[in-house]
Amino acid sequence: MNIQKLNVFISLVETRKMTDTAKLLGLSTPTVSFHIKSLEEDYGIKLFRTNAGGYRLTDAGEMLYHYAKQLSQTNQALEKSVADYKNGEKGALKLGASGVPAQLFMPELIHQLAESYPKVKVSLDVKTAPDIERRLLLQELDCGLIMETGNKEQDLIYEPVTSDKIVLAFSKEHSFNGKNILEENDLYNQTLLVHRLSSSTGRFSQSWLQEKKLRMEMIQLDSVSTIIKMLSYGKAVALISKRLIENETHLSYIEFQNQDLERQIHFVYHCNLWMSGPFQYFKELVTNLRES
Repeated sequence: MNIQKLNVFISLVETRKMTDTAKLLGLSTPTVSFHIKSLEEDYGIKLFRTNAGGYRLTDAGEMLYHYAKQLSQTNQALEKSVADYKNGEKGALKLGASGVPAQLFMPELIHQLAESYPKVKVSLDVKTAPDIERRLLLQELDCGLIMETGNKEQDLIYEPVTSDKIVLAFSKEHSFNGKNILEENDLYNQTLLVHRLSSSTGRFSQSWLQEKKLRMEMIQLDSVSTIIKMLSYGKAVALISKRLIENETHLSYIEFQNQDLERQIHFVYHCNLWMSGPFQYFKELVTNLRES
């Protein structure tokens, strides 16, 4: 199996243009063409049909692309692991987290990991849950803590850690302070702060507004900490994690009696991931978090 041929093939599938593939891989156009023809000869199948829109896959090409992508990702993970060990005893652990778990759990978990494995290079990528899932599928990250998205990728393993609830939060200076129940008309003309709509909380906020048929001005923010800061001014409300704000003394909140507001936080990793010592230790830390 020639990984270089497969990588050329994958690139041509995704760019659909021979010249773009050549530029991307630092090859000449004839070299790209040679690799594709060689791959077709190896398997005895035609991989592409060409038209004005560029290179498009045949049915056989679709099948090969499916498996070639998996082989390429596995090879990248292998090369990364070998490189980590060739660099000495350091190794690396690439973590991902969506906004809420990143703030709630990652600082303590990374601290404990660093205490036990001081030579391991640890990195944390904080993105929306779908972004973390995508990077885990590509094996660009080793594992992650994410809020449930409603979808589960077939090649990822999801282990429940704990639950969280979305509440309506506001400043203690806000007119809602002291109320236990809100009528729907109380929410009209309020400004709702929401995490970016691509996040799980952001998508929920949007669907919640549509379900309640509420017209509220929305301000999208990339940072949960910025939302908490803006709430303190007393001019807005936010649908946000209860865990994040229940210890904020300047804020108050109302819980809605709705089971849909309960969400799971999952520990996620690829089913083909090789579990190094640091990874297994981190997994134990997460398990302890779940049990506590």
